Amino acid sequence: MKIIHTADLHLDSSMKTHLDSQKANERRNELTLNFSRLCDTAEDLGVKAIIIAGDLFDTGSVSKKVANAVLMQINKHSGIHFYYLKGNHDKNSFIGYIKSVGEVPANLFTFTDSWQSYVMNPDTQDKKIVLYGAEFNENANELTAVFEADLNDINIVTLHGQENEYSGRDRADIVNLSSLRDRGIDYLALGHVHEFKLKELDSRGVYCYPGCLEGRGFDECGDHGFVLLDVNEKTGDIIPQFMDFAYRKLHVLEIDISECTGSSEVIEKIKESFSDHRLSERDSVRFKLVGETDENAEINEDIISDAFKNEFYFVGVKNESKIKVDYMRYANDESLKGWFIRLVHESDEIDDEDKGRIVRMGLNALTEKEEILQ
Repeated sequence: MKIIHTADLHLDSSMKTHLDSQKANERRNELTLNFSRLCDTAEDLGVKAIIIAGDLFDTGSVSKKVANAVLMQINKHSGIHFYYLKGNHDKNSFIGYIKSVGEVPANLFTFTDSWQSYVMNPDTQDKKIVLYGAEFNENANELTAVFEADLNDINIVTLHGQENEYSGRDRADIVNLSSLRDRGIDYLALGHVHEFKLKELDSRGVYCYPGCLEGRGFDECGDHGFVLLDVNEKTGDIIPQFMDFAYRKLHVLEIDISECTGSSEVIEKIKESFSDHRLSERDSVRFKLVGETDENAEINEDIISDAFKNEFYFVGVKNESKIKVDYMRYANDESLKGWFIRLVHESDEIDDEDKGRIVRMGLNALTEKEEILQ
């Protein structure tokens, strides 16, 4: 039997952190379409069940448009069972909306804040695949402490929270791994962490975060997707496989600009770095400028980003380079520039890194950068 484990889709996210309103709206629509793509892919792969381990939505207030889109896919793929466990971002609004417009689809299964189990292959002549799940509600410690499963079954457990070896006194969403070991769990399907992670739970089972289905910000770079489980009902073996699925990807490229004296040289350095990365015109890219540059170096973030704006979906430039100032060069300089640099250098109220930035800003202000045509 094939099962998909996904989590943290965060549908209906605002997507406004880096994008203008038009692209933010486009990305919101793409996240919703990703759920449709996921369901169609599940159908193509012969998947019988999809486990959604929390944070299907980004907020408790789900728009009618997005709720309808998700409901439509669940109804469309009636041969697939959807097991939806709410995460810390989810509320009851989606299920409430479904009930307000009709009946909950027969292929949609939900959980409560107590342990609930479903036999995922009720017609089998072999081992039963049993899915257990519970939603945290300041009850994580109690839930994991009382978990029980039949050791003869193939046991999958789904939870949404942060993995830890110990109980969380101050946090309600801690998944206490130590209390779940040696309980007959074959696969612990988790949500909450936005990157793929697959590790051994004990001698019998593993625990896994599939990561978010698609990255939304530059803290979610790299490959994103879901986990495809191939469950052998005769032997009880589970083979998990990460499936790269994201429509768009995010990349942060670190560029050392120490030898650069201007934006044009930085642009050439960036171009040279492309061969080391798998980039697509659909992707969002941030160039992180590092190194140490001369105080007179002309580094204009807008010029650099404009050079690549037609090559990627979104381009950002973050200048984290340090500024190297040769203060001795200006020791006897009687110009306004020399006086300004000495004033900054001798200040005890400004740290060295900020001094470099202030010097560069001051020089930019004091130097005429544009040629006036008569």
